[in-house]
Amino acid sequence: MKISTIGISFLCAASFCGRAMAAVTYYDAGAKALPLQQAGGTARSMAMGSAVVAVSQGSASLLWNPAGLSRMNCTEVGVHHNSGLGDTIQETAIVGTPLGEVKDNCGGSDGGIAASFNYVNYGSFDGRDTIGLPTKGYTPHDFAGSLGWGKELFPKFSGGLVLKTYQAQFPGKAYSTYAADLGVLYNIIPSLDLGLTYSNLNLGAIGNSIGELASGFRLGAGWTVDKHLLLAASGELQNKAMNRLQVGAEYLIGNTEEKANVLALRAGYQVNFPDPQLSGLTGLTFGLGYTLTRAIVLDYAMVPVGDLGDSHWLSLTMKFSCPDKTKAPAAAAPEPVRYVGALGPKPRLVGPAPKVRVLAKPAPKAVVIKEITLEDSYFDFDSAALRPQGMAALNENIQLLADNPKRQVEVAGYTSIRGTEEYNQLLSERRAAAVSDYLIAEGIDPDRISIVGYGEMRPAVEEKSASAANMDSAAAKANMRVVLTVYEP
Repeated sequence: MKISTIGISFLCAASFCGRAMAAVTYYDAGAKALPLQQAGGTARSMAMGSAVVAVSQGSASLLWNPAGLSRMNCTEVGVHHNSGLGDTIQETAIVGTPLGEVKDNCGGSDGGIAASFNYVNYGSFDGRDTIGLPTKGYTPHDFAGSLGWGKELFPKFSGGLVLKTYQAQFPGKAYSTYAADLGVLYNIIPSLDLGLTYSNLNLGAIGNSIGELASGFRLGAGWTVDKHLLLAASGELQNKAMNRLQVGAEYLIGNTEEKANVLALRAGYQVNFPDPQLSGLTGLTFGLGYTLTRAIVLDYAMVPVGDLGDSHWLSLTMKFSCPDKTKAPAAAAPEPVRYVGALGPKPRLVGPAPKVRVLAKPAPKAVVIKEITLEDSYFDFDSAALRPQGMAALNENIQLLADNPKRQVEVAGYTSIRGTEEYNQLLSERRAAAVSDYLIAEGIDPDRISIVGYGEMRPAVEEKSASAANMDSAAAKANMRVVLTVYEP
């Protein structure tokens, strides 16, 4: 009976725990595999078909790719519940926090740290002795704990490490082992991430061990198409268990900029191979999420497991000490340094040298050839990073400058009135500077480019208020822009 219980355990682990827990599914698992080899999954990840190796998930990155902890902006507490497959119940708790100062919503300066605790109860079983006679019933259960850290090691490149312990309890025996995960996350372009992990690096066991750990690589990609749509894909290649291919998507409806009252629609599909017996683990997954406020998130997922039924996941994540994007640090907003004479003699620097050159309005004698407007959607939210569509818009006009070397271009940044005046001024300057840097990188002489940040001082459309409810208004969107003016002196 103990052997059959172990078999049920490993199947539950594979069904419930998306990432390395699926690595325990040896086909001779009844004799070898440790039933619990990972701290479990979350409703969001399971709804997306577990295709989240390259998707930043705050503290829950601990379970999939510890490098994602480097992007954690808030202190988080998450509780995750799973039930529906027989009498099995799984509970997971995760706590995480950024380390050091959080800048530009890009994670702590010293990375992020998280810890998890996981418990699985497989229900009650009737005991049998060696000759098959009934004995006292028992309840097998498993524990797991993990501690991880992730940090940006180089620009756009993060690494992470997790130390884990597992223990399986059966009548009269406990099986335990220790392992580690290693992960990296690389932001190729602002909207595309690649992730790679090696899971279950065996660190040995104390006392009884149920067998060799299944370990292997996971490679994935996450593409943020825009502020509403996320696409993800990943694959697993394991040494002693089935391999998997997974795809997933998430679509957000609501106030995504304020990150409140947002509904998330999620779906995924996973394929397991080779698949001699566990066909129920191949198929569609579904889920919903709702962000009540910036601090409270609820998620649900349903994972069909063939004839075994459906697995249901519920997650509650609470966030604390999140940075307020409307408040710019005092040191981050230097006194504006202005140039005069945009189209006359070469501008003269006044004060300390900044990256941004703030210019007077072009003189009337200048002949404006063309104006190009980059909308707010062409930049990452609350950032100066250009999105692919912003780069494409610039690429369409770079030839105009290349073919006419005498023509100059002024790059002007503007914002809405949401946020402090200092914060908006700095954001407008940063975005103008980012566009200028892109033009220079594409071969445009920097002496032909002038940049200026106007902040909220020159709106294209009058806004009613600076409240959060006004963030998605047509007026606010029209005012968040960068304008390129191509002219001949």
